[in-house]
Amino acid sequence: MNRWVIDRIEEGMAVLENIESMKTVVLPAADLPLGIHEGSTLTLVGRIFVLTEDEGVSDRSLRIREKMERLKKKDR
Repeated sequence: MNRWVIDRIEEGMAVLENIESMKTVVLPAADLPLGIHEGSTLTLVGRIFVLTEDEGVSDRSLRIREKMERLKKKDR
């Protein structure tokens, strides 16, 4: 399966990481489904990303939020 997780969204660009291969891609967030956020899981169907929800999404969202907070604190 070709599943991706949104690692972060910055300045209108979304960084996606492939769950299996760990490869990353950067795409305009506007080109992705409505309602995406950091930690959202997407499935690539043909050439279109489809928003999927699975039981691990909330865990990844929490991990990403915590990581972002730590990074913000380092910048201060």
